[in-house]
Amino acid sequence: MKKSLVLSVVASTMIMAGGPIAPVDPIDPVVVPLPDKVDDFGQALKDGKYTTKTRTFYFDRSFDEDRTGKPNAKALTFGGIMKYEMASYYGFKFGLAFYGSERIGGLFSREEGRGTSILGRKGEDLNFLGEAYVQYDIADTMLKVGRQQLKTPLIQNHDLRILPSVYEAAILRNKSLPNTMVELGYVTKYTGFTSKDGKFNDYNTRWGKDGLGYISFKNTSVENLSLRGQYVKALSDTDKNGATIAVDDYRYIDAKYTLPVGNKTYIKAQYGGNAYNNAKDSYLWGAKIGTTYGMFDMALLYDAIVDNDFKAVESGPMYSDWQQGYGRYEPSKAVGGQIVVKPLTGLSLKFGYVDVKSDMADLIDDFTEFNFDGKYTINSYSKLRVRYSKKDQSKASEALRFDGIDGNGGREDRDDFRIIYYLNF
Repeated sequence: MKKSLVLSVVASTMIMAGGPIAPVDPIDPVVVPLPDKVDDFGQALKDGKYTTKTRTFYFDRSFDEDRTGKPNAKALTFGGIMKYEMASYYGFKFGLAFYGSERIGGLFSREEGRGTSILGRKGEDLNFLGEAYVQYDIADTMLKVGRQQLKTPLIQNHDLRILPSVYEAAILRNKSLPNTMVELGYVTKYTGFTSKDGKFNDYNTRWGKDGLGYISFKNTSVENLSLRGQYVKALSDTDKNGATIAVDDYRYIDAKYTLPVGNKTYIKAQYGGNAYNNAKDSYLWGAKIGTTYGMFDMALLYDAIVDNDFKAVESGPMYSDWQQGYGRYEPSKAVGGQIVVKPLTGLSLKFGYVDVKSDMADLIDDFTEFNFDGKYTINSYSKLRVRYSKKDQSKASEALRFDGIDGNGGREDRDDFRIIYYLNF
């Protein structure tokens, strides 16, 4: 059944693309370049740009249900983002974007769609105003207030399903210093992982009653060296009920240095962690080295988390993490590697493997994972992506998961399979 469905989805996407397939460079929405600013408000509205980013998404997650009884998660949906952004009027503009995800046909039930994160928590369709912001640009400074996507190391849009995560926030970004970007931000609510809540929730029990403040930066002043980092602070130690929240802050920095040997050879290093209010602080350390040889991009990586769980607001900063990205991560050590093959223009095939060993009795993060990510650009406005991951928990982790004692730790094995067809215009 799965093979026939896969073939049907692939065939359908090829028909939708129209005409013969000719690989080209990676795509972006086709838009008309706008002037920097206009002095007529009506003209600014008329010169605004409309973009539509759609995705047809098939998702299948299989568990070891013979022992857990946990149902598999399956869905076939169509959705994406329709957006209008006004042209600049004396530096001011606004943006509005409608977000949606609709189940296609009756191949899978709402119940099966619950665990896919491409529909709502109960498998319902998603429809909501995802972006609504006002922006002001002057010289090298930008102020943006309202519902918006964020793209910082620890607070990201996490665009790995059909919809990205979106935040209610105010950000101030400045690029006055040479080769440097600094961003200040204040975040109050967000739509949750992949926007599956379909609304902007108050996360005061996790972030505190006053929300989060942050500073983020990126610097490329030193030749061949790129630095970026972020510090996020809970502005209150308590939630709205007066209970103390677990995490006081989130911190992260990484560096990439391009070596003058080989082809695109580099080394990376990362550091992160959390300050806890009533527990030990956590620390993250990581390193990665990579190079390119012909059509092959290759890399080896290492990560270690010590003393306590490492948590991000929502992101995937760890070199060893490809699937989760929102945290908590047990104290553990991970080694892995990846190879990206680019045999044709527009075709990319990524193979990765990681071995994670937990240092905690819970054995949550105690597994090996194989990951495949294939992308093919069909034409200037569409592409096809196929992803597969196989996550095998250790025998000790599975034993805890299946011992019948709630909260005793462990996890079950998991296989994820996805086909995504992107159509932008």
